[in-house]
Amino acid sequence: MLRGLEIRCRGMLEKWQKISSEVFHENKWWKGIHDRFRLPNGKEGDYFYMSKLDPVAIIAVDNDGKILMHKQYRYLFDKESLEVPCGSSKPGQTVEEAALAELAEETGFRPRKIKKIGQFSSANALMTETCNIFLASELEPFQAEKDETEDFESFKLTPEEIDLAIASGEIWCGFTIAAWTLAKPYLKNNPSTPSAS
Repeated sequence: MLRGLEIRCRGMLEKWQKISSEVFHENKWWKGIHDRFRLPNGKEGDYFYMSKLDPVAIIAVDNDGKILMHKQYRYLFDKESLEVPCGSSKPGQTVEEAALAELAEETGFRPRKIKKIGQFSSANALMTETCNIFLASELEPFQAEKDETEDFESFKLTPEEIDLAIASGEIWCGFTIAAWTLAKPYLKNNPSTPSAS
């Protein structure tokens, strides 16, 4: 049951059976995995996917109710992307620690208030990761070491400007769009003082 909406299923969906699993590639960011599986009808097949530590995305709200964002170059698409702060957790970090670190690295701010508000699977047929979304407020300047592969141009956008940028395609980052969708209800009543504690 989800807020009064019941999703009915004809019955329990049958699961696939894992026969074997091997890592065919590994680096400091992710593992490439090859599984052999068996379907409920007995047929067997191959499944290739990535496994990595869970990423985070942060909706950071300044005292004027504007959202901290930045543009950065995305190599695979060879173009700039307007995004909220986001990145992968590092070994030994909790997702909240990762959120604080990414926010500091990418914006130069640290929040006095931060709250996890949701999560989603970014590509549930290709990767095992779950992206964790945080809402941050009461921002204070904080010096942090930046990643040498990242170069940012900073922006502060109103909620209305973010909606327009998504509708126009200027914001095309899936993490940013999903994070913004989850954060908007928290900002609806009073954007300058979101309920993050």
